[in-house]
Amino acid sequence: MKVHTNNREKVIQILNSIKVGDNKFIDTYLTWKEVKNYAKPEPLDDSEWIGMPEFEWSKWMDERAVFDVKLNNEKEREVFFKAFDRKPTILNYIHYEMDEHPLKDTEYEFSEPISPKYPIYVITKGRWEKTLTIDTLESMNVDFRICVEPSEYDNYSANPNIDSNKLIKLPENFSERKQGGIPVRNFVWQHSIDRGFDKHWIIDDNIKGFFRWNQNVQKEVKDGVFFRIMEDFSDRYENVGLTSCQYASFVPSIDRGRSAYIRNTRTYSCILINTKLLDVRLEERWRGRYNEDTDLTLRVLSTGDLCTINFNSLLSGKQTTGSMKGGNTDTIYELGKEEKDGKWSGLQKKFDELKQNWGDIVTFTNNRHKDGRPHHHIAYTKLFTQPLKLKEGIAIKPGVNNYNMTLVNKTNK
Repeated sequence: MKVHTNNREKVIQILNSIKVGDNKFIDTYLTWKEVKNYAKPEPLDDSEWIGMPEFEWSKWMDERAVFDVKLNNEKEREVFFKAFDRKPTILNYIHYEMDEHPLKDTEYEFSEPISPKYPIYVITKGRWEKTLTIDTLESMNVDFRICVEPSEYDNYSANPNIDSNKLIKLPENFSERKQGGIPVRNFVWQHSIDRGFDKHWIIDDNIKGFFRWNQNVQKEVKDGVFFRIMEDFSDRYENVGLTSCQYASFVPSIDRGRSAYIRNTRTYSCILINTKLLDVRLEERWRGRYNEDTDLTLRVLSTGDLCTINFNSLLSGKQTTGSMKGGNTDTIYELGKEEKDGKWSGLQKKFDELKQNWGDIVTFTNNRHKDGRPHHHIAYTKLFTQPLKLKEGIAIKPGVNNYNMTLVNKTNK
C-alpha cells in the first residue's frame, strides 16, 4: 500500500502505532528514492503533442510525501485501513490529510461549440431505462445515432429523454445470432461508409461522462470538442487504424507516469475506426464473439506498420463490466452464473477464444479481481513498436491549442 499525504509527521505516527492484538506488524519505511522520483518525474515526451491542448503534471503534487507500506495478509490490510479511518477498498493507495487540488472548484467553459467531424454511433441493448451514454452525448450537444434491435425499438422510442430521430432500427434482432455485438458493429461500419464517411465513432452504451485529464485533475467536457481533438490528432497520420480514450477509472489523480496518449495499445468502448484504411488492410471487419475490441486491435497492430492511439488526456466514464444489466452482461458473458467448479463461465470463454486466436502473446491473469475472475494480459507496447507516419503536406502549428476550452471557477459563474 502507498499512503499519499501532506501531513508527513502524522502518517509516521499512525504507522508506528498500528498493532494486531499486542503485536506491531507493519514494517514501514519512507521510500526516499521513490518520493524523490515522484516529486520530480521524468519530463513528458511532447515531441508529437504539438498544437494540442495543454497536458502537464501538477506542481501541486510536489510537496506530498509518499509512504510504501508492506502488508502480508487480509487481516493486516483490514487493520491498516481502520487505522486511517478508511473503509477497505481494492485500491493499493490512500490519500490522507491531503491539501485540496487548486483546481478542485473549476469547470470547463467553451467560447464556442466545436463539433466532431465523423459520425457517432451508440450501440445499445436492453438499456432503454438506463441511457448513460445517450444522456452524456445529449449533454454535449452533439449529433449521434442510436442502434437498437427491432424487438426493442418501441421501448427506446417511448423514453421521452431519447430523440426518436436519432434511433436506427436495425434490420434484424442481431442478438439472436449469439455473436455478441459483432453483427451490429459490422452494420455500423457499413452504415457509416454508405453515408460517405471514411471514419466513424462506435461507443458502448454504459459511459457516464467524458473527461479531460490535465494538471492531475479530471474535468468533464460537455462539448463535441472532446471527439474533435482525437480526430484532429489521428488525422495527421497516414497509418492510424484505431483511436480511443482511456477509462477514467484507470487514471488516478496521483498518476504522473503517463503521457498524453499511448501508441500501439488496446482500443476499447469509444473507438474512432478508420474504415477506409482498414477495409484495404484487413481481411475481415469485426469478427468472433468475445473480446472483439482486443481482437481488432491485435489485427491492426499485427500488420507491422499500422498503429493505434489511446488517449490518457481524454477519458471516458466507462462503467465496470458487469455492473449494469443489459448489453452482453447477462447474455454471452453470463456474469453472475458461476459453474460448479467455480469458473466464471462467460469470462473464461472470452479468454479462451482470445488465447485460441492469438496464442502465446495472450497470458492469463486475475490480479485485477479478488474474486478470481479471469482476465487476459497482452504486452502491447513491447510487442508492437511501429512509429506514427505523418501525412505528406501536413503543417502543424507549434504551441498549445486548447480548442476553446477554458477553466473557470464555478463560484464566479
